[in-house]
Amino acid sequence: MANKEQASVLPPKKNEEKAVLDKKSQTVAAKVKKPQASVAPSKKRRFTFFADIVGELKKVVWPTRQETTRLTLIVIGLCLLMGVILGAVDYGFSELVAKVFLGGK
Repeated sequence: MANKEQASVLPPKKNEEKAVLDKKSQTVAAKVKKPQASVAPSKKRRFTFFADIVGELKKVVWPTRQETTRLTLIVIGLCLLMGVILGAVDYGFSELVAKVFLGGK
């Protein structure tokens, strides 16, 4: 039984068609061709790249001015908070090192 199941699907071969076999009749049910390598883009296609960029940017859902302002303020606030926390930790470690290893000032 295992041989029939294994034989029902042919492994794909490089640069050839892939055939799928029907389990009952062992006939080819469908053939799928691999896509051929595309030809190098022409000069016109190279210039349409920028037109495609503009088209994609038109699809973007941009945030409103209010959302942008709110999120900017959140980022600035978190940066200040992290700066204060890291500054306090740095100051604490410098005092600790000065007292322990340098014998206190």
